[in-house]
Amino acid sequence: MNFYSQLEKIVGQMIVAGFRGVHLNQSNQIIEDIQKNNLGGVILYDKDITVNPHEKRNIESPKQLKFLIKTLQSYAETPLFISIDQEGGSVARLQPSYGFPEFPSWNHIGVLDNLLITEQFANTISDSLGQCGINLNFAPVLDLDFGTETIMGKSNRALSSDPKKVAEHSKLFIRALKKNNIISCGKHFPGQGSAIGDTHEGFTDISASWTVADLFPFDDLIQSGDLDMIMTAHVFNEKLDSDFPASLSREIVTGMLRKDLGFTGVVICDDPSMRAISDHYELEQTFELMLNAGIDLFCLGNNLIYDPDYIPKAVSALCNLVESGKIPESRIQESIERIKTLKSKYKVHG
Repeated sequence: MNFYSQLEKIVGQMIVAGFRGVHLNQSNQIIEDIQKNNLGGVILYDKDITVNPHEKRNIESPKQLKFLIKTLQSYAETPLFISIDQEGGSVARLQPSYGFPEFPSWNHIGVLDNLLITEQFANTISDSLGQCGINLNFAPVLDLDFGTETIMGKSNRALSSDPKKVAEHSKLFIRALKKNNIISCGKHFPGQGSAIGDTHEGFTDISASWTVADLFPFDDLIQSGDLDMIMTAHVFNEKLDSDFPASLSREIVTGMLRKDLGFTGVVICDDPSMRAISDHYELEQTFELMLNAGIDLFCLGNNLIYDPDYIPKAVSALCNLVESGKIPESRIQESIERIKTLKSKYKVHG
């Protein structure tokens, strides 16, 4: 197979796409994107936040969700990552109002600090995801808790200020997901717990508040072999890179995460349409910097600003970078190998 003749389908594997639709029909753009571009995966949301008031997006009930996922997989040439943010608390797409169990926040789990309760919490999430066919959970949050002044603290998304506690409870969460062949994703490297600003809204600088302790949960879980995927943050930290935020930084992704901490798994970026990135960089420039930094997978949720052509535009931008020689073929192949290895390890199938 010639690399360039199949380029759209090769770079498509590097995209996890958001889409609209509780029920799919043949005219839904996501079906064309899956078939034409061989997408790597999709991300599910319960609410469409691009409209006011918010409307349903992909989730209505366990039965509907299971059928939606089965339908998506039936159109895929290469089995899809079916991903979701199911941290618990305010970041839980599977809600009791849709017929799912209620999940306390990750912070509440940290306050209880009881390993049996954490295990129970993790098993319930794992079973709920597994029964629907979800195979990738963007959790656990490995950011430290810096209190209610911070974005993560305010929303109860951080487990504890104690890095050892974060690592200990996260291992239980990850291992419970693994039992159901569900991939976990530690986030947000290199630690954004101290951020007062929100990367969804704009540039967020943590240079003065970040410390080496923020790295501990990531390092601990990499060394124990528990982490298969890590999500990078869009925060800026001049101590680590004086030019770029973490998700665009070669020094942080390739230098720190890969070389210093020895992480060999898949690195995914947080959504680049967050304003910390999109206010400052064009899409193609963002992809070029992210690929050079060492990002393997792009999370394009299409749920901050909705663009029906977002995925075709992204595929086109990635192809342009390779065809123009700005990104070498070898760099793309490196990420594709990591993605293939991960899908194979977790028996991702249609």
